[in-house]
Amino acid sequence: MPLPRPDAVQLAVHELSAVIHTHPMFPDAAGMRRRTADKASKLAEQPIPRLAVATLLVCIHLLMLVAAGHSRIHEPFNNSPNEAPYYTNPNATVLGGYPRQPVHWSRLVASRWDAEVYISFAIRGLSACPKTKAPGYLYMHCGLAWFPAYGLLGGKVAWIFHLPPDIALMLISILSAILVNYFWTSKLIADRIGKPAAWLTLFAFNAYPSAFYMVAPYTEALTLALAFGGFWLMSKDRWVGAAALIGAASGLRGTALAFSGAFGLAALVACASRRKAGDARWWRPLASTPLAVWGLVATFAMFQVKVGDALAYVHARKAFGDFHDFGRFVSPIFYLRGFTAQHMDSVMMFGMLGLILLAGRPLLRKFTREQATFLIATGAIGMALVIPTVHEYWGINRYLLTCPLGFLAAGHIARRYPWVFALWIVLCVWMYWHIELCSYVAHGNPHFCPCLGRIEWEAPFAS
Repeated sequence: MPLPRPDAVQLAVHELSAVIHTHPMFPDAAGMRRRTADKASKLAEQPIPRLAVATLLVCIHLLMLVAAGHSRIHEPFNNSPNEAPYYTNPNATVLGGYPRQPVHWSRLVASRWDAEVYISFAIRGLSACPKTKAPGYLYMHCGLAWFPAYGLLGGKVAWIFHLPPDIALMLISILSAILVNYFWTSKLIADRIGKPAAWLTLFAFNAYPSAFYMVAPYTEALTLALAFGGFWLMSKDRWVGAAALIGAASGLRGTALAFSGAFGLAALVACASRRKAGDARWWRPLASTPLAVWGLVATFAMFQVKVGDALAYVHARKAFGDFHDFGRFVSPIFYLRGFTAQHMDSVMMFGMLGLILLAGRPLLRKFTREQATFLIATGAIGMALVIPTVHEYWGINRYLLTCPLGFLAAGHIARRYPWVFALWIVLCVWMYWHIELCSYVAHGNPHFCPCLGRIEWEAPFAS
């Protein structure tokens, strides 16, 4: 039997393909892909899936803390489950003496370093502070080198729900972290940079080396949740509500002033645009700016009433050893030494700056002038507050968590430069586990963390 000619075979294959693509029993493959993509896109917009992913990522950070406790220091997540933190001496100093108080303050793997101060405020408030104006070191001893609002809030939550103070503070951070994750995939962000980029921004944020601080008893999560809420309201032209939320953030930590300053600049830009357009009420955004620092003003007012010195925080920080070295801005040595610092902070500083420069104008053009001003100013003011005052390089990576433009840039470049995005994620995950998280749970002890750079800070464990 003779074989069919090649052209006849090709014709038969072509006819069969046409039948498959047109017959209802054989749906079009391209159409199926298109419909699948549409369904996935709609699913990504729904609140429940977004909330589920936001919560899952928070749970992963908690699991990473548990894993680090077991593998690095060979301790459970809670080494004293039957006894909450407490003071044997209600007037004991924080960050001094050994064993450090409150007793069991570091029982949770998530409670390290500054967590001691916030747990202290949650337990005893400002009761151990002087009642009248006193030297700065006395304010430092009672914890006023840190803003007390977050700790005091944790104390209220602990009292209302009958929770241990460290658990109450973690609960506040966890809920705030879920809101922050939820914001990254919001319609506001997705409409500007696209849905895939919004989701990749979410993953870039959670892969960042210091992202586990979002579930620890620290102020980062609540500060970001309030600031992002303010950014969302500002984008809705609700300037008073935006200023109120950002003002609340200013009462949680000194570096939150970056959000307040960024809000003021964005309000100026909005006023200029409205006046140019002939809006008779062009001044409204600027009129709301005093609210953007109400938390800071309320904190200083509380200090005046409670301890007799509105500037108790400033004096406590000076006693703690704060100084201002503005020469660091133009010092190549400062940045070069940062590559070998304990947490290799210059790697993240220059890496994030590179992402922002790579994304450049195309990213910022997707936002309004007010939004772009807020995003740029937040990062610029934040670094201007941190670089001159930080002890050595301690905490710079963590402070970069409050620079949203860097994470938006990471998500934005993923489609155009996927290899850059992939390298960034790999670097972040490596530093997350081997550098930042290890140093955190081990209190900076290089015996447990052989990958650390030049040691800047180490502390003993509490009881």
